[in-house]
Amino acid sequence: MHIRSSFIGHRLALGLALAGACAFAHAADFAGRGVFNFRSDAGCPFAALAGAGNDCNRLALDDADTRAALDSAAHTIRFANTRSYAEKTIVGDMLLQGSGQARSGQRVPLTFHALLSRSGTEWSVSSHAHSPLGDEFSDIRIDPYQVVVNDAGTDRVVLSADQVVEALAKPSLTARLANVLVQVDDNRTDGAKDADITIGLGLSKASKSVARARFRAPGAKGRELADAMRQGNWTLELQALSGKIPRQVVQRDLFLYGLEQQSLLQPLLQRGFHKNEKLVLGATNGKGYVRYDGQQREFAGADAAARAFLQDSFIGLVLGWQQQQQPASPQAKADGR
Repeated sequence: MHIRSSFIGHRLALGLALAGACAFAHAADFAGRGVFNFRSDAGCPFAALAGAGNDCNRLALDDADTRAALDSAAHTIRFANTRSYAEKTIVGDMLLQGSGQARSGQRVPLTFHALLSRSGTEWSVSSHAHSPLGDEFSDIRIDPYQVVVNDAGTDRVVLSADQVVEALAKPSLTARLANVLVQVDDNRTDGAKDADITIGLGLSKASKSVARARFRAPGAKGRELADAMRQGNWTLELQALSGKIPRQVVQRDLFLYGLEQQSLLQPLLQRGFHKNEKLVLGATNGKGYVRYDGQQREFAGADAAARAFLQDSFIGLVLGWQQQQQPASPQAKADGR
């Protein structure tokens, strides 16, 4: 199991994380604000990035009042929180990695993401799926976890393993509409191999571009992500094409990926993205860095952080998939529901 702390330096996802190892048998308890990774027996989106432990499932706790208990033998995750919130507030999340078979017969990585919120003392759960292709899927392979919350001392199941599989295989009408409204364009031309996408919101020609993401690995011999990063010369670039990306989304994603304590990124944390601003992480000759607003700082965890981003976020999932596929035609669709 790996732990990613918000103190180490899925929506539009930005940011990065460091990981440290910790062993456990079948159960583990978590408390306080932080991001924690645990094993996926169903596999990870890009196996070579995850390492031998396959620790690519995720739990996040957003504040010190939230606790979670992970029972990997019973495939149960229990969340507890006794605080009363004046307004609806995200207090934690669960992210599970899996895969499904597309109608073409191709096996495709899939991610299920559930957000847990509290309003007053009431729990609510919202969930969605990510895939690099807009399709329906069969033969879903994902760890069969259920999510339980503690209400006044009583456990209540708010998300079953069957519901997770159904969400991945048969998206709801709302999810299908979201897929129509999220446009992912492949920007590669003239046989370019490095991943380059633009995310737009809206219907077809009325779509408004909101972000661009690129992964570059100059000189990499193969198309495997891990091979490209092992070369020690790569960049992961995220650019805001709109100044209207919600600040709360940026703030939470910086928390999830371990960048909220980076001094260079404090303006981004406080106000969100301005139009055309870029956040870049990368490595030169194996030395990691973070770049923002024309300034660059050393970042020793850039490699581990980028690996987490490419697996955990919708943007990262699409970039990683594109990087490992043959160049595609423009207007390639992904599922960002």
